[in-house]
Amino acid sequence: MSGETRMLRHAAFWSLIAAGPAVGLAWWIRGGSGATSAAIALAVVLANAAAAAGASALAGRFHALAAGFISLPSFAIRMGAILAVLAVLKNASFIDRPTFALTFGLAVTAVLVLEARSFKRTPWLALTLDQKKETP
Repeated sequence: MSGETRMLRHAAFWSLIAAGPAVGLAWWIRGGSGATSAAIALAVVLANAAAAAGASALAGRFHALAAGFISLPSFAIRMGAILAVLAVLKNASFIDRPTFALTFGLAVTAVLVLEARSFKRTPWLALTLDQKKETP
Protein backbone atom coordinates (compact mmCIF):
# COMPACT_ATOMS: atom_id res chain seq x y z
CA MET A 1 0.00 0.00 0.00
CA SER A 2 1.38 3.37 -1.00
CA GLY A 3 1.87 6.21 1.45
CA GLU A 4 -0.77 8.22 -0.38
CA THR A 5 -3.29 5.45 0.13
CA ARG A 6 -2.37 5.24 3.81
CA MET A 7 -3.00 8.96 4.18
CA LEU A 8 -6.33 8.89 2.38
CA ARG A 9 -7.61 5.73 4.01
CA HIS A 10 -7.90 7.35 7.45
CA ALA A 11 -9.41 10.58 6.10
CA ALA A 12 -11.91 8.76 3.86
CA PHE A 13 -12.97 6.42 6.67
CA TRP A 14 -13.79 9.23 9.09
CA SER A 15 -15.30 11.40 6.37
CA LEU A 16 -17.67 8.62 5.34
CA ILE A 17 -18.65 8.03 8.96
CA ALA A 18 -19.31 11.76 9.40
CA ALA A 19 -21.24 11.95 6.12
CA GLY A 20 -24.38 10.33 7.53
CA PRO A 21 -24.77 12.72 10.46
CA ALA A 22 -23.75 15.70 8.28
CA VAL A 23 -26.37 14.92 5.64
CA GLY A 24 -28.94 14.23 8.37
CA LEU A 25 -28.20 17.56 10.05
CA ALA A 26 -28.43 19.37 6.72
CA TRP A 27 -31.79 17.70 6.07
CA TRP A 28 -33.06 18.65 9.53
CA ILE A 29 -31.98 22.29 9.17
CA ARG A 30 -32.47 22.96 5.43
CA GLY A 31 -34.69 20.13 4.15
CA GLY A 32 -34.19 17.87 1.16
CA SER A 33 -32.18 20.33 -0.90
CA GLY A 34 -29.85 20.85 2.07
CA ALA A 35 -29.28 17.12 2.43
CA THR A 36 -28.66 16.76 -1.31
CA SER A 37 -26.27 19.69 -1.27
CA ALA A 38 -24.32 18.28 1.67
CA ALA A 39 -24.08 14.85 0.07
CA ILE A 40 -22.84 16.27 -3.24
CA ALA A 41 -20.32 18.56 -1.52
CA LEU A 42 -18.92 15.63 0.48
CA ALA A 43 -18.74 13.49 -2.65
CA VAL A 44 -16.83 16.18 -4.56
CA VAL A 45 -14.32 16.63 -1.73
CA LEU A 46 -13.72 12.90 -1.30
CA ALA A 47 -13.46 12.32 -5.06
CA ASN A 48 -10.86 15.08 -5.25
CA ALA A 49 -8.86 13.55 -2.39
CA ALA A 50 -9.05 10.10 -3.99
CA ALA A 51 -7.96 11.46 -7.37
CA ALA A 52 -5.01 13.26 -5.76
CA ALA A 53 -3.89 10.13 -3.93
CA GLY A 54 -4.38 7.99 -7.02
CA ALA A 55 -2.39 10.29 -9.29
CA SER A 56 0.42 10.58 -6.78
CA ALA A 57 0.55 6.84 -6.10
CA LEU A 58 0.51 6.03 -9.81
CA ALA A 59 3.30 8.49 -10.51
CA GLY A 60 5.29 7.14 -7.57
CA ARG A 61 5.31 3.69 -9.16
CA PHE A 62 7.39 5.02 -12.05
CA HIS A 63 9.99 6.92 -10.04
CA ALA A 64 10.50 7.98 -6.43
CA LEU A 65 10.37 11.67 -7.41
CA ALA A 66 7.53 11.42 -9.93
CA ALA A 67 4.84 12.11 -7.33
CA GLY A 68 6.30 15.58 -6.86
CA PHE A 69 6.50 16.15 -10.61
CA ILE A 70 2.85 15.25 -11.14
CA SER A 71 1.46 17.23 -8.20
CA LEU A 72 1.03 20.58 -9.98
CA PRO A 73 -0.49 19.24 -13.21
CA SER A 74 -2.72 16.94 -11.14
CA PHE A 75 -3.85 19.88 -9.04
CA ALA A 76 -4.70 21.93 -12.14
CA ILE A 77 -6.71 19.09 -13.68
CA ARG A 78 -8.55 18.34 -10.43
CA MET A 79 -9.39 22.01 -9.83
CA GLY A 80 -10.65 22.27 -13.41
CA ALA A 81 -12.89 19.28 -12.79
CA ILE A 82 -14.20 20.80 -9.55
CA LEU A 83 -14.90 24.10 -11.33
CA ALA A 84 -16.76 22.21 -14.05
CA VAL A 85 -18.90 20.44 -11.43
CA LEU A 86 -19.58 23.76 -9.68
CA ALA A 87 -20.56 25.36 -13.01
CA VAL A 88 -23.02 22.56 -13.68
CA LEU A 89 -24.49 22.83 -10.18
CA LYS A 90 -24.58 26.64 -10.11
CA ASN A 91 -28.19 27.01 -11.22
CA ALA A 92 -29.48 23.61 -10.15
CA SER A 93 -32.78 23.90 -8.29
CA PHE A 94 -31.94 21.05 -5.91
CA ILE A 95 -28.80 22.77 -4.55
CA ASP A 96 -29.01 24.85 -1.39
CA ARG A 97 -26.03 27.16 -1.91
CA PRO A 98 -25.27 28.08 1.73
CA THR A 99 -25.42 24.43 2.80
CA PHE A 100 -23.26 23.35 -0.13
CA ALA A 101 -20.65 26.03 0.56
CA LEU A 102 -20.51 25.36 4.29
CA THR A 103 -20.34 21.60 3.86
CA PHE A 104 -17.70 21.89 1.14
CA GLY A 105 -15.50 24.16 3.25
CA LEU A 106 -15.83 22.04 6.38
CA ALA A 107 -15.21 18.83 4.45
CA VAL A 108 -12.07 20.18 2.77
CA THR A 109 -10.77 21.33 6.14
CA ALA A 110 -11.57 18.01 7.83
CA VAL A 111 -9.98 15.94 5.06
CA LEU A 112 -6.82 18.07 5.08
CA VAL A 113 -6.53 17.85 8.87
CA LEU A 114 -7.02 14.08 8.81
CA GLU A 115 -4.55 13.66 5.96
CA ALA A 116 -1.98 15.81 7.77
CA ARG A 117 -2.46 13.69 10.87
CA SER A 118 -1.89 10.53 8.82
CA PHE A 119 1.05 12.13 7.01
CA LYS A 120 3.01 12.60 10.21
CA ARG A 121 2.40 8.94 11.09
CA THR A 122 3.47 7.50 7.73
CA PRO A 123 7.08 6.28 7.44
CA TRP A 124 7.68 7.94 4.06
CA LEU A 125 11.40 7.36 3.73
CA ALA A 126 11.19 3.72 4.70
CA LEU A 127 8.32 3.08 2.29
CA THR A 128 9.91 4.99 -0.57
CA LEU A 129 13.41 3.56 -0.25
CA ASP A 130 12.15 0.01 0.27
CA GLN A 131 9.98 0.08 -2.87
CA LYS A 132 12.42 1.98 -5.07
CA LYS A 133 15.58 -0.09 -4.79
CA GLU A 134 17.90 0.86 -7.60
CA THR A 135 19.82 -1.90 -9.34
CA PRO A 136 23.33 -1.09 -10.54
